[in-house]
Amino acid sequence: MKQSTRAAILLFVVGTLLFSAKAQSSFSLGIKAGVNFSNYISESNLEPGADAGIFFRIGRTVFFQPEVLYSFRTSSFNEMVDEVRQNIDIQEHYIDIPLFIGFKIVNKENFNLRLFLGPRVGLRVGSDYNDIDSLLGYAQWGGRAGLGIDFWRFTLDLSYDISASKFKKPNADDFWKQNLISASLGFKIIK
Repeated sequence: MKQSTRAAILLFVVGTLLFSAKAQSSFSLGIKAGVNFSNYISESNLEPGADAGIFFRIGRTVFFQPEVLYSFRTSSFNEMVDEVRQNIDIQEHYIDIPLFIGFKIVNKENFNLRLFLGPRVGLRVGSDYNDIDSLLGYAQWGGRAGLGIDFWRFTLDLSYDISASKFKKPNADDFWKQNLISASLGFKIIK
């Protein structure tokens, strides 16, 4: 069984357990979608993409928030291929699984201001670039930190992500690391 399939099964089991925690009044379940901008450090400009998925939140002032997101990312950079410099455009598709720990700075009944951070794994599920496996591998590990606002059932999150995974550049001794900046709007189905 592929690791991405195992991760998806584990995530759904955890999600089911979290859903059963609804007995706590501090449990939320929601959907979110947004825009992301990614690049490979010192190799490209920020390029637009998109995220969409679900999130769970457990806790009052200090909270735990796992998410499962489909992430579409684009990258464009120049690279030497067979002794010729070429512009390479890549469209990548990931299942991102961040696990946040957060703190609500302002914690009112219908308004929250919160900080969050935690690890993230991105499992690449597709790409339009044939040699992507040899360049970037199948999984990215990293961390994400951000600031969020909740108003009634709506959420707005701004976050910055840096990959801890290094990808060896072809025909070179240095490495790439992917950065990701994202903004998302969410809606709490269960509040």
